[in-house]
Amino acid sequence: MKSLSIMAKSLFGIVALMLLVGAWVSPAAAQTPEREFTQLEYGLKRALLRLDALGDRIENITSAADLTEEYIQDEKNAGHDTTDIEAALADLRAKIVEAQANYDEAAQTLDEKAGYDEDGQVTDPQQARETLETANRAFQDANQALRIGSQDLRQAMRDYRQDKRLNR
Repeated sequence: MKSLSIMAKSLFGIVALMLLVGAWVSPAAAQTPEREFTQLEYGLKRALLRLDALGDRIENITSAADLTEEYIQDEKNAGHDTTDIEAALADLRAKIVEAQANYDEAAQTLDEKAGYDEDGQVTDPQQARETLETANRAFQDANQALRIGSQDLRQAMRDYRQDKRLNR
């Protein structure tokens, strides 16, 4: 019976110690604005990386469109009808222009760094959030435009090749 009493006292002591340590640590954990600023600062770094990646993606898709244009010219010279591919390529070129406009908008927003200082440290959290939201919206719009244009061109190429195989 005495061992149960010692066990109960030990358990009570451990629980009390845990509560005391928890109460002591909680004011330090309540400093969320600093952590939030860190997230906003990393958000700016991620946005700048996304901007570079989007620029590379636009360049790659533009190169692919140029190669497709060469392919269309070769097929035209061979006497094949390429009107569907040409229409899809024209649509892709329009989507590339749209994506480039969104890229420029994101680049301007991130270049201004509203809510940040020159080093990327947060000076105004609300403006920093708005900067990141504006840039992310531009990234999403650009990626969607490129995705739709690329998918349409790929589908047109698949259809063309299938028709070409069937008509041999």
